[in-house]
Amino acid sequence: MPGTISLETLFSEILALRDDSGLPDEDTILSLSDSAISTLEFESPEYRPWSSENKAGGLLDFSNHHGDVIIVPDLHARPDFLINLLSSDFTGGRILDSLAEGRVIIICVGDGVHTETAGKCYDRWKSAYKKWMDGSIVSAPMKGEIHDCFATMLAVMKLKSAFPKSFHFLKGNHENVTNENGNGNWAFRKFAREGEMVRDFIIDYYSDATLHVLDSFEKNLPVAAIFPTFGVSHAEPRVPFSREDVINYHSNPDLILGLTWTDNGEAMENSARDFFRNLNPSGDAENALWFGGHRPVSEKYRLWQEGAYIQIHNPNEMNVAHIHADGSFSLESDIVSVLPMEQTK
Repeated sequence: MPGTISLETLFSEILALRDDSGLPDEDTILSLSDSAISTLEFESPEYRPWSSENKAGGLLDFSNHHGDVIIVPDLHARPDFLINLLSSDFTGGRILDSLAEGRVIIICVGDGVHTETAGKCYDRWKSAYKKWMDGSIVSAPMKGEIHDCFATMLAVMKLKSAFPKSFHFLKGNHENVTNENGNGNWAFRKFAREGEMVRDFIIDYYSDATLHVLDSFEKNLPVAAIFPTFGVSHAEPRVPFSREDVINYHSNPDLILGLTWTDNGEAMENSARDFFRNLNPSGDAENALWFGGHRPVSEKYRLWQEGAYIQIHNPNEMNVAHIHADGSFSLESDIVSVLPMEQTK
């Protein structure tokens, strides 16, 4: 666990990723990715049960944890979201210090890449797409996009390597750097052909080695987390998968798809609480909550499944859910903005 000096150094390095106008060099990406992959591959079975293939499984099991938990919705290449969160103090101390001291667990729901905020980012994608169609893979707008993606995800890797038990990042549907169809992934496009454009940029500007390590990082991410009173996944659980299915996710692409791509209204009735019951049989499933992001909301949250499933991904805000150490949570007061006060006026 970093000491006070190295903790400030870590924070400075995260700031530098955002503030450096250039792109990170390949050696930096390979080094940070390798460190994060090793951390993910060898996570303790105490909280990440290993699969039948003797690999770290897809479930983060904190069903006996009693402490503050912060759930972070889709980051989508917003390094400021992480930076603002680490600087916040709504749990009684600076979040970065609480994280280092093991007094808080942070669960990011995934989707670290591909900017989605309205206005500037939309225009940048359109400009990058036109240039890409004209054969310019490494264009100025794509460099801006890739900068924001790496400023976010390299920070995620640093935090994961520094705080293996208290900082976690789940796989989302955007964690598909090869833009594959298969293995629980679908190729992605929204404002442009983002999946292809990012993949092409990485191969052209960096190399296949960078693409490979980023793909390996993504494929080692867990897909669900369970706590005494709630659970978390990127998307609404399509069906109430079994605990064994989640742990053995490497050989279950349908499960990965069902926890990362579920559209609004697509999930089986009562899937959230039934899924909670499967993962935490001793918990109170009738009153349990399930949190996710994936589909955007225009307000602070949106409720599904008679209030059992809570979507908290507002792409134009920086809201997180804070579940208190005693398990209490209020929809109105515990979905907290980490935007600096001057930006919320």
